[in-house]
Amino acid sequence: MDIPSAALEGLCRLGEVDGASFGSLVDGVYDVLSSKMETQALLSRIEIPGKEEIVDSLLLFVAEACRRNVNTGTIKELLEDLQVPSDKVTRFLASHKVKHLTLKSVLSATKPSLGSVLDVKWKLEYCRGDGGREGGPRYSITLVTDTPTPLHFYCNPAQLADLVAQLQSATFSIDKFISAQGT
Repeated sequence: MDIPSAALEGLCRLGEVDGASFGSLVDGVYDVLSSKMETQALLSRIEIPGKEEIVDSLLLFVAEACRRNVNTGTIKELLEDLQVPSDKVTRFLASHKVKHLTLKSVLSATKPSLGSVLDVKWKLEYCRGDGGREGGPRYSITLVTDTPTPLHFYCNPAQLADLVAQLQSATFSIDKFISAQGT
């Protein structure tokens, strides 16, 4: 199983979670991935520094284990290699045996990849400020994707500038990641 090093570091910290909170954490991770609970509700269940890292790591680990149909022996070996205490490994495996089939069916029902943007259509509009709306220019943006329904939204010039900056940042990060893989 290919788990990023940052996620492995988070999994190493499972030993820091007290016994009572650990069961709640593991069950909560399956509930979050099954859309039965919000991540914030899960985070409120445990009180240790860096809990976000632990939860994010465990979410990734469980999703990958279910997606790849990893057997319990491999999971046990990986957790033991990360020096997760044996009582917590046992508790994790007990939950995994019960909940992984349900989670696997939820994950298989979701589309394996996100839609691709095929085209962007935009139009500058000017609102007069009546009807409770703020006056001024706004953009009507439509993202045409390979899904049947296009994504349509409105934004003001400042929001559009922020969106463009975020997309440029994402592009830079992807390019940086790709170039690091090539070296």
